[in-house]
Amino acid sequence: MIKKKTVWYISKYANIERFGSDTRHASFCKEFSRNELDVRLITSNSSHLFETLPTFKGCYYEHKDKGVDVVWVNTIRYRKTNGVKRIVSWIWFELLVIIFPMVKKCKRPDVVIASSLSLFSVLSGSFFKFFYKSKFIFEIRDIWPQSLIDLKGLSVNSPIALLLGGIERFGYKYADVIVGTMPGLHLHVKEKIGDSSKVHFIPQGVSLDWYRDRQESVSLEYIDKYIPKNKFIVTYAGTFGVANALNYIVDAARMLSHESTNIHFLLVGAGSEEAKLKEQVLASNIKNITFAPRVGKNQVQSILEESDVLLASVRDEKVYRFGLSLNKFIDYMYAKKPIICLFSGYPSMINEAGCGEFIPSEDAEALVDKLLEYESYSKDDLSKLGQNGYDFLVNNRSFNVLAKQYMGLF
Repeated sequence: MIKKKTVWYISKYANIERFGSDTRHASFCKEFSRNELDVRLITSNSSHLFETLPTFKGCYYEHKDKGVDVVWVNTIRYRKTNGVKRIVSWIWFELLVIIFPMVKKCKRPDVVIASSLSLFSVLSGSFFKFFYKSKFIFEIRDIWPQSLIDLKGLSVNSPIALLLGGIERFGYKYADVIVGTMPGLHLHVKEKIGDSSKVHFIPQGVSLDWYRDRQESVSLEYIDKYIPKNKFIVTYAGTFGVANALNYIVDAARMLSHESTNIHFLLVGAGSEEAKLKEQVLASNIKNITFAPRVGKNQVQSILEESDVLLASVRDEKVYRFGLSLNKFIDYMYAKKPIICLFSGYPSMINEAGCGEFIPSEDAEALVDKLLEYESYSKDDLSKLGQNGYDFLVNNRSFNVLAKQYMGLF
């Protein structure tokens, strides 16, 4: 009998549907399990991303979820995402992960996937490679510390940047395989260690079952209150954060408010920049823009269906030259709507699918020109662009397709 390969997927910020939603890690684990692998997902009950994670006494809580052994590690709770407690929580998580097989006396893993964030998961992945001879796959979903330097203003020479930079380079050198969710990660790794031969691109995926079976509609009251009738609706749905550069979308709305056009902007979500954006709209007396409250992920599609064009936006920063793999793109493509993204980095998905266009980051005038162009398209032309995105998503980005690529690395 052929021995089943044992795969451990370690990420402090993984989650499963029972406690919020299946993250990338959980979706891959379920696909691995369906392919007769012995799979264990190791995660933490301390996260700023989910509010319903399990609470328990002791160090570990183990249970089975759709064929996957799930291990929750009891770690320090924190509120501030940039506070010391978050770093302490990272370190505490890795220490408990490292001693887990000794405490539980479970069989050694053949493959260990250590997924950022936390970047400290490099340590547990390296430990298992050294002592258990496991194959170590280092998965990069956010490029740290570069993201902190570019988006949060962290000094390149600060102690935390130097520490994280050292851990990052060590992980690139010591890992057997490097997986990136962004298409240009090989360029970054080449800059850091002079070699990119171990880098593989496996982007964010889509769970088609979730989109088919778990969707709910927002209320008619929500639609009537926030989505105007007989307008060309241009929608952004997501976080109102500094990195999203939404002030340029507001600028575009201001420019178009003086034009003879039917374009209306809908910004759905919440975040740290919400108050500033609303002040910007109020100060300029912009009438062709509406802010709508954040809705559950399983309700987003019902809003996107009411839209004509969908927007994404990020700042013009160095870290983005290695590409994006936004969950937003997946939501947008599934909705079968054209997409315009303000982005000056490494292009992927939208251009590959032929479902919209990238225009330069932080360029409100380019956005105005592109929206006027799209407004002139027929409904059939817009529908064709949207269908292109949906077809690309289903054929190239479903987790069962991506899992086969991943398992090829084992």
